[in-house]
Amino acid sequence: MCFRSFYSNIKLKCWHREDDENVELVNRVPINDHNQQAEHSLQAGPSVGLHQLNGTQDGLRNRFKMTYNIQLPPEHTYLGKLERVESVDRFEPGSIHRIPVSGHHSIVYPGETIPLILTNSLLDFDGRNESSRIGLVFWEYSYRKRIFGVVCQVREKTLRESVMVLKTIAQQRFELVPQPDGALTRSVQREGRAHYYAQVKILPEVLLPDPLASFCASNMVKISNLNRNRLLAAQSSVWPKFVYDQYGSNEVLWKVRRFLEFLQIESVPTDDPVMLSFWLARNIPLSDTDRKELFFSNSVLSRMLLVNNILDYTCAFCCKKCDRGIANYADMFAMSNQGVSSSYCNPSGFVHETLTVYQTLPKATRTTTKPSTEFSWFPGYSWQISICNACNNHIGWKFIATKRSLKPRKFYGLCGKSIRVASDRKLQIDHEPNQMVHDSKPSAADDER
Repeated sequence: MCFRSFYSNIKLKCWHREDDENVELVNRVPINDHNQQAEHSLQAGPSVGLHQLNGTQDGLRNRFKMTYNIQLPPEHTYLGKLERVESVDRFEPGSIHRIPVSGHHSIVYPGETIPLILTNSLLDFDGRNESSRIGLVFWEYSYRKRIFGVVCQVREKTLRESVMVLKTIAQQRFELVPQPDGALTRSVQREGRAHYYAQVKILPEVLLPDPLASFCASNMVKISNLNRNRLLAAQSSVWPKFVYDQYGSNEVLWKVRRFLEFLQIESVPTDDPVMLSFWLARNIPLSDTDRKELFFSNSVLSRMLLVNNILDYTCAFCCKKCDRGIANYADMFAMSNQGVSSSYCNPSGFVHETLTVYQTLPKATRTTTKPSTEFSWFPGYSWQISICNACNNHIGWKFIATKRSLKPRKFYGLCGKSIRVASDRKLQIDHEPNQMVHDSKPSAADDER
């Protein structure tokens, strides 16, 4: 089932007994006389997915009017007062630099804000000069026997007793460069603790031009508006238009716009194709294999083409330990202006990649603690630890509004380390947006996505 099947302009209202409030349902397709079937699907698990409403114009999208300020979570106010750090220039692609590094348990894409709580001497580069950069190394995600990571620039910081609290932004991908003896890192002893630094090579971001534009330029074919006259331009070339479309970004940009409508996000935070590819990688649910492939690719076009393929699928979120269904694709929403997925830090310094959904499947999870507002990632909400009902694995957190004026009244943050993304169904689409045909026999490779 594809995200495009959830769009509509009809507005209905549904009563939520638990929240004692009216929640507006928007983006719901007309379902004529099948309201009872549609209402039942809201409470159904992955086996009774929304794709079963195909005969009723495919679709259902549960939404509410938000009153929460989505600008607050990226500020990470739970870290306390931080001091601004002067920004520095980016490294040149292909250059090699020596920076302090720290291991990270998940892949971080450039453009993402990462909060960190580290030992205070980690950023004292060689004990002499303070550095405003730190490298996060993905030891668990090697690729062709190489280790990769991302350079993060420190934007805000403060020193508290034996720890340094940082708010950083990921900027550039890198590959670790082995030392002459084969070692990837060097350690420096600071106050009885070992801190590590490494030689890193900055990876390039290859941005290829539109192949039709290149052909027109080289053959002196004058096309005033290439986007509107691609067919005319293709007629002047050797290959037909559909060949060029396979290596263009028009189709994926159309899918991205529909995906943003699905998430009720007005626009992408950036117009830069490089950063757009990374923003999509952060906000589209991906398997571990797809995450690695998107990160390791130096070509922006390759990343966008992979995104184009992934956007033809919806998914279910399952417990990584027992594979029980936890939440539906249709329940994703953006609680932050950075999108549906962001990173937050707990008091112990562990960074959690968190996906926000407005509800989990019935009886899929339960809470184990009392509500607390201490160190809350979302100001105005209390949190409770949520675990899988089947295997007691930590799944994430349930957030409850502390003021009745805040909507949503409750939502869930799913921990990226605890859930698995399972593909639901592929949908084949013609060039016309309204012409959709379901593939009833997904391949084994599709099931593994």
